Amino acid sequence: MVRRLSFILPLVLALAWPFPVQAQAGLAEPDASVALTPELLGNALSCRSRDALYAFADALFLDPRPPAWMREMTDDKATKGMLGIAGYRLATPVSLSGRQVDRVYFLNDWIVTLWPRKVAEAFIAAQAMKRAPIAATEQYYRFLDPDSGPMLGAFAPTGHATAAMPARAFGAKVPPPPPADSLFVGCNYTSASEAEFLSLARRASGMAADVGQDVADDIQAVVPPR
Repeated sequence: MVRRLSFILPLVLALAWPFPVQAQAGLAEPDASVALTPELLGNALSCRSRDALYAFADALFLDPRPPAWMREMTDDKATKGMLGIAGYRLATPVSLSGRQVDRVYFLNDWIVTLWPRKVAEAFIAAQAMKRAPIAATEQYYRFLDPDSGPMLGAFAPTGHATAAMPARAFGAKVPPPPPADSLFVGCNYTSASEAEFLSLARRASGMAADVGQDVADDIQAVVPPR
């Protein structure tokens, strides 16, 4: 189920599994023979190589040894409130759709960069991506292989939604946030079909509510209401 959830609604997945899947999934030992080059990272970001994503995930999360040209961002305002996401600044930029990228983020089977909304919207249009049927957050998709992926994707930062979920579970009225001024854009390598994605996406709002209620129940168990 984790593998299926990892390409929808990042805020649900982040609350349920707060660390990158690659750090927990019991993958093979890191292969030190793989050269972690900017070109390899660009291939992962551009949906050209699942193996490239896993090579970087192994190096960054299983046995942390990032290449010298990648530096972890530990105080990134862009991801404030988001769980399970790891960002890296790139001394050597990589390319996505002909545009230079100097930072990447990993979230489970996602590898993305963060672009201003207008730039991201131009990419979404150029790639003929569709809006996913998810009410709780903004997400776009296009499957390169409709039977098994990978999936080009874009989604709004989810920090506000993550914070709002338990508040709503306690009965608070949380106003919707304004449209995000930037969007994460990149690739998701979950092995699943477009039909499976759409089926889960249509149920995502209910899943988000369930996760929010679970968080609220956990908080109440530790700090009972007065």
